[in-house]
Amino acid sequence: MSHYDNTSLVEDSLKLVGSTSKVAISTVINHGFWYSICKSPELVSAVAGRFGLSGTEEIELQEIKSSFCNQLATVITSAEIALAGQLSPWPHEQPWWQPLRYMGTAYIGYKAYTQQEPYHVPLTTLAFFTNEIVMRTVAGAAAIETLRNQGTVWPLDYARREYSMLSTLAGLMVGTIVYEQMLAKDVSAVKAAFACIISATLTLKILAISSFSALNSGSFDFVGTGAEAESLAGNAVLAGSFATTMSGMMWVGSSLNQFITLAIVATAFPMWGIAADYKILAGLVTGTAVSTGIIELQKLQRSKLDSRHLLSNLAISLAPALAIALINGVSNNVVYGYPLEESLSETARSQLQKFYAPLDYLYSFFN
Repeated sequence: MSHYDNTSLVEDSLKLVGSTSKVAISTVINHGFWYSICKSPELVSAVAGRFGLSGTEEIELQEIKSSFCNQLATVITSAEIALAGQLSPWPHEQPWWQPLRYMGTAYIGYKAYTQQEPYHVPLTTLAFFTNEIVMRTVAGAAAIETLRNQGTVWPLDYARREYSMLSTLAGLMVGTIVYEQMLAKDVSAVKAAFACIISATLTLKILAISSFSALNSGSFDFVGTGAEAESLAGNAVLAGSFATTMSGMMWVGSSLNQFITLAIVATAFPMWGIAADYKILAGLVTGTAVSTGIIELQKLQRSKLDSRHLLSNLAISLAPALAIALINGVSNNVVYGYPLEESLSETARSQLQKFYAPLDYLYSFFN
């Protein structure tokens, strides 16, 4: 972010049209790619042969599979767009606890598996994963924009505070799963609640112990660095992690008793150390609002997909994909000063990398 030069959002309207077209074309290509893989006839034939389905049953299975493949190709394409243009405002190596940022996604997958049809798991999980990426991107960009307008930013121990928040989310997820499993085995609600609080607290303590040496080794301690770019980046990451943590807690709160949720959060909240940092709340609110809009758009999209009209499905799939690409482009302009047309072109390039440079594609998505 040190090279931020306050570039205007759009510098060349003609290039913007070309970049938007590239994103649309790459989205259609990727949708068709994933749909073709899912729709491979060998799978239906294998299932029909394995379970001895009749001709009518095989046709019905093919119809269900067509609907599923349309939805799967759409959510994968949206997830790719979100990852291809995601904002990464952290100028240092990725922390070892990065998987904790996806605890909410893991929990949504668990809920889909236990409460819905098994084939809904990839659809629900990928949709929520996309939502998390968009939320972190927007929250980080909004926090940086707010902090830039306020002047000097003091460096803080960002890594420790981010890890504390994400550990709280992990503990809450573990406690919730224990709670639901005990209720499913006809254990009393009081005993299940006690087990939930104990398991969540133990998870927090174990994570705190395991992180003690790593967080005190100096690898991720940026206290006193005095670098404004690092300070802005740290606050952006905190805002993004805060947003995803609160989002995960809202999902869990719908399953747990409110008293249990508050008890677990109250146990860990003092470790967050963010009570005075009202500045990042702007990022939290903005990220949550935008990601909620994306979720609603995805729900509307899936309700309109028709397995009999592939071209119509492609058109419907473009709406959230282009919306996410636009959100990423605006966020990159706010943080790095990249014009929108440059961000869109980079998104399209990243999407198509899997066809000609698969290793670069994997690196850009998972590094």
